Amino acid sequence: MRLRAAVRNLRALYGTWACLAEVMGVSAGSLQQLASGNGGSHAMALRAAKAAGTTLDRILGRPAAADRCPHCGRGAP
Repeated sequence: MRLRAAVRNLRALYGTWACLAEVMGVSAGSLQQLASGNGGSHAMALRAAKAAGTTLDRILGRPAAADRCPHCGRGAP
């Protein structure tokens, strides 16, 4: 479920499925299937993390509160 959300967010960031697919090295159809709830693999999660410039833990981990520091957990002033 989180991978699906991450791929959808990445698609918005990159603009098109084709552009995101090129960055991730997969077909646009594979990404569209993943975004609709079909499929998903460890390799796809790693590719998504790389495309997002973040870690696999960030892609698949528990969502963090937007008003908290992702490193120390301190709230916004």
